[in-house]
Amino acid sequence: MLPSPDGVFETSDRERTITIRALAGVDRRVHLSLAGEIDLAATAALSSTVDWLRTLTPISVLIDLSELSFACATLPNFIVRIRQFLSSSAEIVLWRPQPEIQKVLLVTDMATIATLRDEPASPPPCVPDSTRGEDEGCPSRGRTLV
Repeated sequence: MLPSPDGVFETSDRERTITIRALAGVDRRVHLSLAGEIDLAATAALSSTVDWLRTLTPISVLIDLSELSFACATLPNFIVRIRQFLSSSAEIVLWRPQPEIQKVLLVTDMATIATLRDEPASPPPCVPDSTRGEDEGCPSRGRTLV
């Protein structure tokens, strides 16, 4: 699946309760939001996301993990696949993991290839909250990712 003309890539597997929303910035910084459960059944959706990311050659990938309810070794494998094609100077930021998800990341030593943060180093791309209205808070894009 390719991104839409406005640079948004969305994939969802509702049977397996995973949603991936991604927004690529013009500065080659990418913001991914993962929600639901990341397990072996999510592999196809994650692979599509990796394929899309590879076309962007990003310099930074911020992965918002705050809405993940479960993750197994599939999540670290996904992060490793991203790291494999990024340049050595590119960063991966794992943002706002829940305590259970953070344990998976620490046990699998993800801190050696990515940075774990509660807050990003720079603000993520504007992704308006649908409860506030599409244009509010993000007037230049007016795009709600749901």
